[in-house]
Amino acid sequence: MSPARAAAFAALRRLRGSNAHLDDSVAALPELSSLSVADRGLANELINGTVKRRDSIDAVLSTYTKAPLKSADPDVRDALRLAAFQLLFLDRVPAYAAVDDSVTLATGRSRRAGGFVNAVLRRLAADGRARLAGLAEGDDARSWAAGLSYPLWLVKRLRTDLGDEAALRLLEAGNAAPERCLRANRLRGGLPAARLAMAAEGFKTQGVDGLPDALLYQGPPLERSGVFRDGLVTPQSRGSQIAATIAAGGVAGPGGSVLDLCAAPGAKTSQLAALLPGAAVTAVEVDEARVGELRANLARLGAGGVSVVHSDALDLSPDFDGAFDSVLLDAPCSGLGTLASRADLRWRRQAADVPRLARLQTRLLARATATVKPGGALTYAVCTVTCAETLGVVEPLLAGGGWAADDLGATWPGLAHPASGGFLLVLPPDGGSSGFFIARLRRARPELDRRPQGAAEG
Repeated sequence: MSPARAAAFAALRRLRGSNAHLDDSVAALPELSSLSVADRGLANELINGTVKRRDSIDAVLSTYTKAPLKSADPDVRDALRLAAFQLLFLDRVPAYAAVDDSVTLATGRSRRAGGFVNAVLRRLAADGRARLAGLAEGDDARSWAAGLSYPLWLVKRLRTDLGDEAALRLLEAGNAAPERCLRANRLRGGLPAARLAMAAEGFKTQGVDGLPDALLYQGPPLERSGVFRDGLVTPQSRGSQIAATIAAGGVAGPGGSVLDLCAAPGAKTSQLAALLPGAAVTAVEVDEARVGELRANLARLGAGGVSVVHSDALDLSPDFDGAFDSVLLDAPCSGLGTLASRADLRWRRQAADVPRLARLQTRLLARATATVKPGGALTYAVCTVTCAETLGVVEPLLAGGGWAADDLGATWPGLAHPASGGFLLVLPPDGGSSGFFIARLRRARPELDRRPQGAAEG
């Protein structure tokens, strides 16, 4: 039995039984802790790929079984899916190895189960890819859903909101391994110190154009490294780094006051502290457990001067009103820009979540506006790409008057939103693995020179 396949099967069983959420962090998968680097990489690929490709796998498997796949023993079903992912989507894995190991796993349930798995997988190995191609043939939404393994509602929404070309690229990127991106911490020596320490621990790194603190990396799990523990680096996607950079740019001069709403786990908060060393940074988080996580991350990253407030952003103290030069609202969202790094998100998210979250985002944005000084900036960011949660939230605010949008597209022309170039739309794969929408809104200053009442119109 391959150690990687045994560990992947054990992880799939635990995740199924506990209803735990799956992200791309190997550190979150204890079943992989004792594996070699090579086996750990394969096991992680098997787990995430099997979860992502679940519906495509099940559609093909169902063509070889008389009874519905959902009626099979859950362990047998996991063994089938694990092998089917390798047979359908991986070219470097020998078919006999994938089949034999899954037969062994199923035989642990019963000899009959092992025979069933063996029969199904040997037929799938012979012509499974042709059957998948047949299911995916065509350009309609159902064909895309079957071939790319996404819920039908999600395919339809993304095609409507982004157009077919951008939607296809985003969906394909969601099935690929996520980019491993981090931010070198200026508060702990910055990029030179981070690259030197990472090289000493066996990491390979590469810079990112336009993001001076960003590094793409390869190597062991970052969260278990000394460079992470010592706060020299923190995992942070390109889109997230761009959002905090834009919020920091909302402060016109040295010093100033900055508010980060919905701040946990603190990557952007600590980035604001690093980019604005003279500013007073306040971070607000509603979840008590995540407040502890936020404080721990800020301490690890040397941003202990940040003021952390445990509060609902919708129920802030009046003391916050008109108090900040720059406010960052990275609002709760559907997360559809993070499909690559959150393998099970596509199956957890529902169509009704998008309008529900858009209503919450509108309320949060309205409360955030009151905290901005005249002439100050409010950066709205979400790691999703739906029109309802992006343009549908910020455009009504602008239409109401008193606010104007900074032209972010002029500074970041490659990321300008195709429908409204003053905003940014970071899309995979060109913008990394995570999609982001970012807008920076500027509060109007009160008129300084008012004409006397009754003055004639000129």
